[in-house]
Amino acid sequence: TWQYLTAISYLLDFNYFTEAQWIQKWLKKNFNHDAALIPNGLDSDIFFPDKPLAPKGNRPRILLEGAIALPYKGMDDAFNVVKDLDAEEWCISSLGKPKPDWHCDRFFNQVPMSKMRHIYSSCDILLKLSRVEGFFGPPLEMMACGGTAVVGKVTGYDEYIKNEFNALVVNPGDIKAAEEAIQRIISEPKLKDKLTKNGLATAKAWQWETSIDLLEAYFLKILSKKNN
Repeated sequence: TWQYLTAISYLLDFNYFTEAQWIQKWLKKNFNHDAALIPNGLDSDIFFPDKPLAPKGNRPRILLEGAIALPYKGMDDAFNVVKDLDAEEWCISSLGKPKPDWHCDRFFNQVPMSKMRHIYSSCDILLKLSRVEGFFGPPLEMMACGGTAVVGKVTGYDEYIKNEFNALVVNPGDIKAAEEAIQRIISEPKLKDKLTKNGLATAKAWQWETSIDLLEAYFLKILSKKNN
């Protein structure tokens, strides 16, 4: 029912804008809408390297982020990836809790955005294996906080992620490849340093103020056409 109602809404005569290039192309291909692109961005007052919630030890700390109760967020896959790793696992979920047989050293539920940097800054690697995303925000937030990421090749990942440059990318559902990618980052300090350095540079290029300026210009353009 919701899918049907959503499809109907795309037939209405709205002014469309979107945060991701793949959605812009999708709207054009399926509904012939010329949607404006207003990219997402980061607020540097919220996301930056900060004091960890707990000191990092000798074992790498991996962060799994996503709504556990939503299957398309891929949290089952993520926990399968880390189950045999010699690492500490932290998890954040906005909906649902880890299953009893999932190993999780520390769990966070419904964390306010203003507090997220402390968790990102506490971890070394973000593992994100969603199957559907719009603009894929958490990996960029992790980069801004001085970490790196292993991600699945999901819709929207290529808005800013470049494999082997600022993150490692694996095919959807490839548990073995994701585990190997994490092991590479753990065992190759030069690779980790490169990904972290380039990730910080990437985050600086996606600032919120730039997106807000584009959004304001978009609204002014619409108002100008309406008044004319």
